[in-house]
Amino acid sequence: MAQWQTYPKGIDTRGDSREEVRLTGGIYTGANSFDIKDEQSVNEYGWDTDINYPAKSTALTPTAYGASGGAVTRLLTSFGNVHLVRAVGASLQYDNAGTWTNIGTYTDTNWGAANFDIGGAALILTNGTDTVKYWNGSAIADLSAAPKGRIIAADNLRVFISAVTGEDGDVIHYCKFQDATDWTTAENAGIVQYYTANGGPVTAMVTFAGQIWVFKKDAFALIYHTGDARAFYRLVPSSDNIGCVNNKTLVDMGSALMWLAYDDVYIGAAGSANRIGEPVRTFINRVNTAYISTACAFSDGIRYYLNLPIDGATTPNIRLVYDQRYNLWTVSRLNEGYLFGLDFNGAVYAGNNSGQTYKVKGESSSGAFLVETKDFDRSEAEKEYNEMHVQMYATSGTSLTIQASIDQGSTWYTIGDPVTASTSAQNQNVIIPLDVVPLANWIRFRFSGSGEFRLYGFERYFKTHPVQY
Repeated sequence: MAQWQTYPKGIDTRGDSREEVRLTGGIYTGANSFDIKDEQSVNEYGWDTDINYPAKSTALTPTAYGASGGAVTRLLTSFGNVHLVRAVGASLQYDNAGTWTNIGTYTDTNWGAANFDIGGAALILTNGTDTVKYWNGSAIADLSAAPKGRIIAADNLRVFISAVTGEDGDVIHYCKFQDATDWTTAENAGIVQYYTANGGPVTAMVTFAGQIWVFKKDAFALIYHTGDARAFYRLVPSSDNIGCVNNKTLVDMGSALMWLAYDDVYIGAAGSANRIGEPVRTFINRVNTAYISTACAFSDGIRYYLNLPIDGATTPNIRLVYDQRYNLWTVSRLNEGYLFGLDFNGAVYAGNNSGQTYKVKGESSSGAFLVETKDFDRSEAEKEYNEMHVQMYATSGTSLTIQASIDQGSTWYTIGDPVTASTSAQNQNVIIPLDVVPLANWIRFRFSGSGEFRLYGFERYFKTHPVQY
């Protein structure tokens, strides 16, 4: 049996060890809590990297943009850089200086859209049921010759439409050279068919770096323009095991594409793709696959915001953030219900399941936040935790609770005094009483609250008790 040894009298052993942590590594759920890096968390929400990184900073709060449409958001896109355009229920609307104005009423279903030139700038709109439409910023008209597909993409040469009602889902139609009104002229318009071993329809399509990227649920290929009138396009398969769940999660990040597959999140360019979703593995595994069609993503040009329906949710109830500069994930906000989103003229907008459009980064943080650290100081010897020093920023109205756990999060002990608001960074001294937090082999911490908060780092002081066998 192990026996305690005492230190010689007169020696102050309090604070024998000191460790500093800066939570700069985002969340990592793909490994045991002992084995992730000190700067990573095992659970969190309420954070982003768009301001004050590498400090752990709370996410900006969305603000409503215009009136609610009163029905499910079925589309949120843009007419060039002039107008936001949305579909809410059966209504197609555009933003007129903050006022949503009706364009027309059509079938209550999801739409796809692409900007092209039809006698001037035009937004082509298709939903697989109604006649394909185009809107020129003032009037809407039918594009009667276009196939009624659900998925659309366009470059500066042609428009591509797939998932056409009544057809095999792997057929991709393309229009005549720079003429979206003509889809039948021989040796100019035509089709490309995407055969795969497992079959299935096209699930997503986008123009990127001069090619058309085409996805199924378990495969993707690139369509190249050949420059040869005998065969305008050539489809080249890239993968037979990497697919995309839907068109709404496929986002052009500038230097690469990002998308959600059934097994992971991928980043791709030049016809290849890499997995990047291991840090958020827990959330990917918890996706409600019956409602994966509601998942969506958008970007601010730097970060990829992925909205997932997890557990029993039927619409997205968690927003994950991937920052490609630092290769890290964080969890931004919960229960937003975003179904579509986009970056428009330097601001990020999203529409939810009740038809409200939001400016995603509308104002200073005011929501709830939580971050839970890994388990520190794993070893056989027990430790007495004495105190913490927390370097932070908390404005007036911010609440903060600091807790500790010595059983991997099953039991939490609240430590420290109520936070004192300040207009500048401050140091919060936190005593860890032995009659509150018992001797332990390891410890993890949790910071939670609401309002604007920034965690620069914290130090923990402890002594390791000697053990004799």
